[in-house]
Amino acid sequence: MLSRVRNFKLSHKYLLVILGLAFAKASIAQTDTIQMSDEQVKEEVLLAMRKIDSVKPVPVVQVRELIDGVSGVVGDYVILNSDIKKQLLEIQGDQDLGELSDCQLIESILREKMFAHHAVQDSITVSDQEVEAETDQRIAYFKGILGSEDAVLKKYQKSSMPELRSALNRITRDMKLAQRMQQRITEEVEITPEEVRAFFFNLPEEERPLFNTEVEIAQIVVKPKPSDDAVKDVVDKLNDYRTDVLENGASFAAKAALFSEDVATERQGGIISLKRGDQFVKEFKEAAFSLTEGEVSEPFETVFGWHILKVEKVKGQVRDVRHILLYPYISVAQVNEAKQKLDEMRDRIILKEITFDQAAREISDEKETAKNGGKLINPNTGEARLDLTRLSEDLTRQIIFLEKGDISGIIDEKDQIGRETFKIIYVINKIKDHKADYALDYLKIKDIALRDKQVKAIRKWQSEKLKDTYIKIGAEFKGCDFENEWNK
Repeated sequence: MLSRVRNFKLSHKYLLVILGLAFAKASIAQTDTIQMSDEQVKEEVLLAMRKIDSVKPVPVVQVRELIDGVSGVVGDYVILNSDIKKQLLEIQGDQDLGELSDCQLIESILREKMFAHHAVQDSITVSDQEVEAETDQRIAYFKGILGSEDAVLKKYQKSSMPELRSALNRITRDMKLAQRMQQRITEEVEITPEEVRAFFFNLPEEERPLFNTEVEIAQIVVKPKPSDDAVKDVVDKLNDYRTDVLENGASFAAKAALFSEDVATERQGGIISLKRGDQFVKEFKEAAFSLTEGEVSEPFETVFGWHILKVEKVKGQVRDVRHILLYPYISVAQVNEAKQKLDEMRDRIILKEITFDQAAREISDEKETAKNGGKLINPNTGEARLDLTRLSEDLTRQIIFLEKGDISGIIDEKDQIGRETFKIIYVINKIKDHKADYALDYLKIKDIALRDKQVKAIRKWQSEKLKDTYIKIGAEFKGCDFENEWNK
């Protein structure tokens, strides 16, 4: 959880008693002044909680500032009341919480801490480089969304980037430890065809899953092509910027802010943090990882346009780079030419002069799909069947009324950076929403059955570890209807 430093003023002789009574939200007297961080408080609480049963009640006395209340202890982890608020803030950034209750939130934190605690006990490690790389990614993501470092600091209620980075590093490390503990529990869980069959046919008819409408589709994308002169113009401009930076000491960041056509990064001077495993286009990653710190690339082309790139900082596996993106001018005539090219190919497909698959391989400008005859593949499953409800709103709207064998009209849309493109879509197959069918949906049923078996393995592990893990929860959560027996 995000951590803050607070001033706690209390008498040293009362410290153990105070910490022992934290669950009862006792007030405390104060004479001497000491300063403790949340982490220091947690260490003291941990020691005190181990003795809590032997502490006798003491009178409640006045305070100037209450010590942060304790919500729970799991092994070597102490969960402060502030941690719950921080966890809430953390997950609010990424998802809709709906009706998530305090009980559900504290149980989620308890689970994470138990996994993390036993990961440490089992010598599972997470490297500093991994933690820092993920923290850098998260900060870069929120800077892109919120627009500035100040906005990110405000969201996370921090006064400086080092403070935020330190807090996020702690969150990331615990999260990764918990994930790796779960992976270790489930890594050898496998499922046989017989188990899949038994899982499915043991489900009552009314409990069998419903699958949404699915489609198998292919598309041909044609992009207007700039003239050679227009390409030369942007390459010359990028070379001029590069020369000015290298020979005259001009600011690359300033030039990116002034001239780059990448709207997502121009305000931040073109800054991007990336590591080798990130999903950037091949040419961009190759340029970023072929240069040393301070070097500036020659102009290079990607699907987005033409770039130059400077490596600002190398931090282990992570590189902070700045880039300037320009794309060549495209005339109205070139836009119309692209549309006409696709329209003529569509006519040839309908007249059966050429198959859709052949046409896609021949003229589609979308490299990722052209080599596969234009077919769209679910990157998570590797399947061609796509859940209609999980497609983008634009794509769903384009195919919702098409049936198997239909070819759409010319679709005029914008690419990732706002350039006009044209495409047609072919519906290879369409499977209406239906109750799970063993033969038709075997792969999906197998995935569900495997996840069910993995969940059972984790629950079994939790039940066993609950018996021999030191756990205490705050009085305010004693009445919660938890899934696990935390109230032991």
